[in-house]
Amino acid sequence: MKCIVTGGTGFIGNALCRELLAEGDEVCAVIRPDSRRKEGLSDLKEKYGERFQLRELGLENLDVLSDIQGDIFFHLAWNGSAGASREDYRIQASNLRYMESALRAARQCGCRKFVGAGSQAEYGVVQGKATENSTVPQPFMMYGAAKLAAYHMGKLLAEQLDIGFVWPRIYSVYGVGENGGTLISYLLETLTKGETPQLSPCENMWNFLYVTDCTRILAALGKSERSSGLYNVASNDTRLLKDFVEELRDIIAPGAMLAFGKRQADPGRTFWLEPDTTRMESIVKMRYIPFAEGIRRLGQTAASGDGL
Repeated sequence: MKCIVTGGTGFIGNALCRELLAEGDEVCAVIRPDSRRKEGLSDLKEKYGERFQLRELGLENLDVLSDIQGDIFFHLAWNGSAGASREDYRIQASNLRYMESALRAARQCGCRKFVGAGSQAEYGVVQGKATENSTVPQPFMMYGAAKLAAYHMGKLLAEQLDIGFVWPRIYSVYGVGENGGTLISYLLETLTKGETPQLSPCENMWNFLYVTDCTRILAALGKSERSSGLYNVASNDTRLLKDFVEELRDIIAPGAMLAFGKRQADPGRTFWLEPDTTRMESIVKMRYIPFAEGIRRLGQTAASGDGL
């Protein structure tokens, strides 16, 4: 298939381009002009030739993509997905304009389906299983609220444009190439240095999904004739966050100390990740990469200095 991917230099976007190309698809990756991460895609042109194209465009200029014909439009680009910008109203609101631009571009390119990139942050704090069509979202940060608004407005605009609409609510993705500042990266760095990680109690439920599993799911949802609407995108391994932390420690630095409770946790702003993946798994049949295997891959990559 012919696929268009915005946010192609991002953690998930880069991996999605590689997944689609490995599956035999053609990919046009749309990236910000002069992106610092452009080199992360430099090997794909040499490896896949004409099946891979790179377009440097600002999100406000997606209308010029009309010269490209496609089947599926994956819109992963998003302003303010990390740090303090997640609480910036103007930055988050800008993504709604770009959602409209992306949907209209998808229609102009002849795509039959549009796949967005939602987030578990849309749910807010749900202490219990989150199910797509019954759990009421109550986001507590601007980022989650903007993602939720993008889902509702994007769904309605897609109906007006007569294009299929899929909104994956993506859970906690980790893996080779992930951004710094995550819990996984902090644990790896701290334990490798022989230091003691300073942690919250970690008594909330959590779910980790390896990045290549995430991209297989996104690709499958995009290609399926049956997919439509909301899907929780997560693994089948949900347990206490503390269990994941201890498993990572046992792999990277067996016997190392872990300082649970040294950092305070605000119950009103502490995610409880317990996704119901029944709907997603009715479309996508997965054999997930176990958490331990994913951590070993990260550890090996860190040791070798290699990236994706």
